[in-house]
Amino acid sequence: MRRIVQIICLLFLIAWLIPKVFFIRIQPWEIGVRRSLTGGIVENDYEFGYQFRLPFFHSYYRLPGTLQYLTYSSENSADAEALEIRTSQNNVIFVDVSIPWRIKNGEGWRIIREGFGDSYPEKVRSTSTGILRETLADLTNLDIQDTDKRQATASAILPRLNTQLERYHIQADHVVIRAIRFRKEYEQKLQDKQYYSVQGRLDEAKRKQSVAVQETDTLEKTIDKEIALAREDWNQKIEELKTTYELQIAEFKAQAVQYDRKRRSEGDAFYSELKAEGDLAEAKAEALGESLKAKALATRAGKTFSAITAASNFELGDITLNSNNPDFFKNFASMKSWREFFLGE
Repeated sequence: MRRIVQIICLLFLIAWLIPKVFFIRIQPWEIGVRRSLTGGIVENDYEFGYQFRLPFFHSYYRLPGTLQYLTYSSENSADAEALEIRTSQNNVIFVDVSIPWRIKNGEGWRIIREGFGDSYPEKVRSTSTGILRETLADLTNLDIQDTDKRQATASAILPRLNTQLERYHIQADHVVIRAIRFRKEYEQKLQDKQYYSVQGRLDEAKRKQSVAVQETDTLEKTIDKEIALAREDWNQKIEELKTTYELQIAEFKAQAVQYDRKRRSEGDAFYSELKAEGDLAEAKAEALGESLKAKALATRAGKTFSAITAASNFELGDITLNSNNPDFFKNFASMKSWREFFLGE
């Protein structure tokens, strides 16, 4: 059992030592360059991961694989100072510049083989300083104050800089001019000059504003006058049209009243005529009816009808008869007497 434990420990020790001895880890932000005792520098860049090596036979150099920054700054930085340049107009300017750069892809091994492994950052700084001094010295005072001119100058620096850095297998991505300053005395003069220039522009703007206000007032008064005249003209036109329309309306109303009266008088006359004709016809009908009724009642059947009507409406009332009276039977005891009474026969 003890021997088994020793074997397991030995295997763990070997498994731990083999990666440490025969492999080296290249970090994601690094470029690995391998040198061998017999072949020298291997013409290949080794990227992130574990790379094989033989102890005492292979060795690796580590170069930065990410962007590096060359900075010239006047912000009290211990690592960088502003770039001091004397311009063509014999003025000293202090320039804050940032240049992001990197090792060109697949050419890290060339830096080591050509002996720039320890000095390439200084090569980048010295080359960049020379190109910047040469190019920025051509800027005039007016160019420095013009943003477009500064950007155009920065864009022109980049291809010239990359041409010089190519020998060191370095490539710059951008040239950013962050700030340009003059000496304090000259800076004050420039600020005063800019202040007077701005003040002059402000005075000119105020003069133009005054002229514009005056022109605006004049134009407003002219417009108000034209509006008043136009309003008066339109009011006159409206009154004229209103009078014309009122006359036409009065005329239409008079015609309507005349027409109404005429039609009403004609209707009344027509109604009276028809009513008179109706009354005459009704009177004639009543007279004719009475005549026919009289003729009908004069006939025997009419007399019978009248007798029947009279008999149905006849009420004798309370009568005290004397049976000893000899005229009783003569007057009321026979149908002949009643027929004579009602029919008049």
